[in-house]
Amino acid sequence: MFLTLSLLAAAACSQGTSAWLLRESAQAGGGGGTLGGSGEAGASGEAGGGAAGDTNEAGAGGQAPAGPRCPTRFAAQCSPKLSLQNLDTGENGQLFPDAIPDPVTTVDCITRDVCNVLFRRASEIRPRDTLHLILEDYDGVSETWSTGTDSTIHMSTRHLRAIADAKGSVEDEIRGILYYHGTNIYQSDDGNGAALLWVVQGVGQYVRHSAGYVSDSARKAGGAYSDGGNTTGFFFIWIDGQYPDFIYALNQSLSPTDNVTWTTQAFTDITGQSVDKLWASYQKTF
Repeated sequence: MFLTLSLLAAAACSQGTSAWLLRESAQAGGGGGTLGGSGEAGASGEAGGGAAGDTNEAGAGGQAPAGPRCPTRFAAQCSPKLSLQNLDTGENGQLFPDAIPDPVTTVDCITRDVCNVLFRRASEIRPRDTLHLILEDYDGVSETWSTGTDSTIHMSTRHLRAIADAKGSVEDEIRGILYYHGTNIYQSDDGNGAALLWVVQGVGQYVRHSAGYVSDSARKAGGAYSDGGNTTGFFFIWIDGQYPDFIYALNQSLSPTDNVTWTTQAFTDITGQSVDKLWASYQKTF
């Protein structure tokens, strides 16, 4: 099983997949959501997440992107063939090609980098042969789903226009979305992304942040470790700083083929501390 993540209402099922779809608020950084359906693919909120009003765009009050990374490790496993469809023939549809003039290289570098963060061995990586990137004018942000070895990222050109109108970096926003959903395409979810959505979102935000596309200003006290989005993402960032390779071990613990139902006992197994104790310690850092 795997997951699809969505920040709005374009149902993956309408694309002929058996995906489950999470629908969330179209507001940037919106968290939470309601689940509808179940199936092979999963859906979770876009590269956003966290409390309403959180900002995720890099450079919006936190660290700036460190510059594009393009590791060669896992190039054979994590360079899916790109199929790009721009369904927006209007002005908003031009925002993507203006920001990302070489989408093949950009996507290849991002998916390789995602795998470089999440994995240690090629044998750990599930095959992803084709990545369909669909740009469309709709009221949302983005979503992703996978069927077999094919994955799809659906991105809103209307959202890109909102970023441009707010004087944000459209390129950074696109790269951040691709990092988040690139993570969703490859990460493990124990075969039950719907139930473990907070973990899925937290790992996605961790990887997006590692590339410089989540602002440190989005880190806030309070909430619950299971809130998902930025709340869980920054919690995971902190844990990984205390226990190097935490994210790698967490992702490995979520293998859908190990015949073990995932529980938060994984936090104790990896760090020696329960998730509640880790959360309490993290909250003291504010």
